[in-house]
Amino acid sequence: MRISTLQLYMRGIDALQDQQAEIQKTQLQLASGLRVNKPSDDPSAAVKVLDLNAGIDAIDQYAKNSVIAQSSLGFEENVVANVQNTLQRIRELTVQGNNATNSDEARQSISQEIYQRLDELIALANTRDAQGDYIFAGFKVDSPPFVEAGGVVSYQGDQGQRMLQVGSDTEVATRDSGTVVFQQILSGDGNIQVAANSANNGTAVVGSFGLTGSFTADTYTVTFDQSAPGDPITYEVTDSASSVIASDTYTDGAAISFAGAQFTVNGTPSSGDTITLSPSVNRDMFTTVREIADALARPSPNEATQARFHNEMGQGLSNLDQALEQVSSIRAGVGARLNRIETMDEINQDFKLQLQTTLSETQDLDYAEAIARFNLQLTSLEAAQQAYIRTTGLSLFRFL
Repeated sequence: MRISTLQLYMRGIDALQDQQAEIQKTQLQLASGLRVNKPSDDPSAAVKVLDLNAGIDAIDQYAKNSVIAQSSLGFEENVVANVQNTLQRIRELTVQGNNATNSDEARQSISQEIYQRLDELIALANTRDAQGDYIFAGFKVDSPPFVEAGGVVSYQGDQGQRMLQVGSDTEVATRDSGTVVFQQILSGDGNIQVAANSANNGTAVVGSFGLTGSFTADTYTVTFDQSAPGDPITYEVTDSASSVIASDTYTDGAAISFAGAQFTVNGTPSSGDTITLSPSVNRDMFTTVREIADALARPSPNEATQARFHNEMGQGLSNLDQALEQVSSIRAGVGARLNRIETMDEINQDFKLQLQTTLSETQDLDYAEAIARFNLQLTSLEAAQQAYIRTTGLSLFRFL
């Protein structure tokens, strides 16, 4: 096979260009500090680098979400703490007002502060964050969640919860619905509630109450009866179907037990007076506080109205305790979510470090090896250039 002079030249030039390309590749690696600058450098490594960078970018986004979630939950925790403090102050005022030695004027004075505290609670329930969003409105963040009309506070928001992803498979709620915080509060002791009829004429006041066993859920009415003055007072317990399930002689201060529940009564009930025991139901804290203030503001000119007042105060204190327990639970839940975010952030940062280490091992340049290779390539190129010059200079015309 014959090789022409032109072919010889072209092959030499191609070889020199290939070596120059390798030198340029090495120079780019030395300049960037990366072994893989484009997919053709190492296809499998390039794919791995893309996956690793995607993982690192995701963790960086989780970190940003964590900061936003922590800020949001921290703000909510402060608001809930203020709600708790306000409720605690209302409870102190309720206990103070429930003292039998207080005059009507003293109670009315206490009621005025409780009304002010009620306004404070409504304002806290309508708190807005730095972006102007109502934090307890669910997804309806542009309008106040709680609106008062005719002495009744109603919820205008929804049950939505904003979620932020703080890990590959972890989301946290950054808000709590106003319904959960302020409305879904069980009455009584959380299991049952006991209420004396406001129309009672006697001096009976409900004391402690609770479950004694497996409670048969129903609405029970305890009706007191005294056939004639001087006769013992008896009571009869009927269920919602008007069936008599228990009866006995009433003893001042003794417990009345039936259907797995009991309560004590102090004082003297009049014939026909009733007390109702039923399962706990949800009620909002605003209604509870307003009823306490209303009871304190109302005069109590006789023993029957005094008994009604103390029964209402007892109910109010029980409901306030449930509200305080609910708020404490919400606050604890917020704290738990903050702890979870902190833990997830630590896990994410540890994983990010692993990804960065693997990424470095995959794409970073070994400078010692690259410099040695660069010097070798330069030497090879120089030698190739000299050989090319000498080879292309071979011609018979030089010897003629």
